[in-house]
Amino acid sequence: MDGIVEDHVDDMNDGSNNGADGNTSAVACLSLLGGFTLEIGSEPVVGLPVRACALIAYLALNQGRPATRERIAELIWPDRAGEQSRSSLRQLLHGLNRKLADGSPLVVDRDGSLSIGFSPLSCDAVQLRQCNGISAVEALLSAYESYKGPLLEGLPPISQAFDDWLIATRTELEDQALAIGARLVEASMTAGDQDTAVAIDPLREDNHRRLMSAYVAAGRRSDALRQYMHVSELLRRELGVGPAPETEELVSRLRNSSKDAPTQPDPIVSREDPPRIAVLPFDQFGDEHFPSHLAGGMVADIIAQLSGLRELSVISHGSTMDLHGPEGLASVVEKLGVRYLVRGAIRQAQDDVRLTTELVAADTGSVVGTNISTLSKSFSFADQDRVVAHTVNSLAPRVQDLELIRIRGKRPTSMSSYEKILLAREYMTSVDRSNFEKAKLLIDDVIAEEPTYAEAYALAADWYGLLVAEGHATDRTSDIETVEKLAKTALQYDSMNVRALVFYGHRRSLFHRDYTMAKSLFQRALDASPNSTEALRWSSMTYSFVGEAEEAIGRAELALELSPRDRDAHSFYLALCAAYYTAGDYDTAAGHGLRAMATVPNLPSTGGWAAASLAAAGRLKEAEEVARETMAALPHRRVRNIVEWHPFADEARRRTYGEHLLAAGFPE
Repeated sequence: MDGIVEDHVDDMNDGSNNGADGNTSAVACLSLLGGFTLEIGSEPVVGLPVRACALIAYLALNQGRPATRERIAELIWPDRAGEQSRSSLRQLLHGLNRKLADGSPLVVDRDGSLSIGFSPLSCDAVQLRQCNGISAVEALLSAYESYKGPLLEGLPPISQAFDDWLIATRTELEDQALAIGARLVEASMTAGDQDTAVAIDPLREDNHRRLMSAYVAAGRRSDALRQYMHVSELLRRELGVGPAPETEELVSRLRNSSKDAPTQPDPIVSREDPPRIAVLPFDQFGDEHFPSHLAGGMVADIIAQLSGLRELSVISHGSTMDLHGPEGLASVVEKLGVRYLVRGAIRQAQDDVRLTTELVAADTGSVVGTNISTLSKSFSFADQDRVVAHTVNSLAPRVQDLELIRIRGKRPTSMSSYEKILLAREYMTSVDRSNFEKAKLLIDDVIAEEPTYAEAYALAADWYGLLVAEGHATDRTSDIETVEKLAKTALQYDSMNVRALVFYGHRRSLFHRDYTMAKSLFQRALDASPNSTEALRWSSMTYSFVGEAEEAIGRAELALELSPRDRDAHSFYLALCAAYYTAGDYDTAAGHGLRAMATVPNLPSTGGWAAASLAAAGRLKEAEEVARETMAALPHRRVRNIVEWHPFADEARRRTYGEHLLAAGFPE
């Protein structure tokens, strides 16, 4: 990395500079996107320390505002005492001063404040920030191509404070590049240059569809089909997915149309597919302005987390980030073709920031779900992650509720695959055995209709897993093998399917005591969806099984915090019951176990944990009552089998668990 600074502690105001703030004899070119390089008059400056690069980047992007030495010292050396950090800064500046060929300063000190002193200075990141108003295709293309990668890519960690600033600024510049790319695509399409539009963002499938439609309109049917083959291969190679239903519908209509009478089908949003949802830029209210890059970052994070849910089709950030201003709701819905919208408002006052989000039904414009979160003005990125996750986990279940209302009463033969999966998942949460069997029929229908649909195999694996876990399997060994086969098939078709990863991991732990593989699968799920409550709650069980109670409690409590109104709340309480039981806090464990049973009664697995916790806490009367309820649902279950199959890694823990079940009144 290259850079250049000078320490002017004693002689900054001696008039030696040619310009007002620095040297004007040579142009300095500073590149911060995709790395760090600095050239002075076409000569590269090399060998700069990492902290020097951080200092130069910070000052260059500080909008020309000087930064005090104290601020810089605290930013780069926060772990050192005040005088020690200032001394480190002096040494850094002095060392850099000796690297200069002609003594020209890049950083100047005026009354204790540092700023970029070299003029003229060309900086790619600064120029990218200034591209909001451009609209010409050539200018947009130049700006788009200037984004070579993330800000200061490859820079090692400096400090928590600096790294927080870097992440926020990276997000701001990435969003700017996305916005420029989106405007460039639209400008190219408007100009009739579909090929350029596709080349700009090759993974935007809607651009490929528009190009296919243009080919059809021009009578170039074979070119449209070739474009379809190209985008299909591109999506599978780069993202591991196939074309969207809209693309498949378009090519199906194309193949069925007459060669001599080409049509010009517009991309159509199929109402038989997962509902499309868009997150609009947040509005701001109040006297104090919340930084736009932080507001944009929260929108981008909400989109990213919603995108991890297979039951939703989420419009990209680049397609929505410019939807500001007076554009009406109906116009936005028509433009995006969505069933739901998320819109938000930010209010900042005194020391708090309040985020209010609304889920809006696109067809009526009515608000069908809300969430309010408050965080401190000095919030960290961890705080922001939690607010975003809480928002997503509050609104997403509401979408599922509305979709279930919409499809209830439909004949199975008229349901789409998506609708069958949604209804099957609902049936599987029911304690009604007939509904459980109906779920299996729906899943089988989907697999027969769409043999490469990963979500169907993931749900089928979960169905068999529940059959075994709740003690209803007639051939336990065979059903466990089926779980393994179906889970592997789901991951073969979609290697980052969070639900498949989570339940495969849980079953590896539950049925095989393969905790290493389970933890690996949970981590893959959390890599794909960092705040997945499914991954958090079920991985909590695995950590309980291996005796890591503190980690198990932390994961389960975080899952409950992020999604307090989850449809499957009983599984959160079950995980907490197991975690506190493992920790030896039997009263707390019993409380969570009873809460789980109150949420979804008569689940044998829940009853076992609750009864064991109550017995261990000496609450034998309650334990016996829970045991009677559980045995009524599953009279043939015996403690010796439970202990033999129990997933606790430690044999002594398994025996103790069995003793607690016997004390509760379960048959030996």
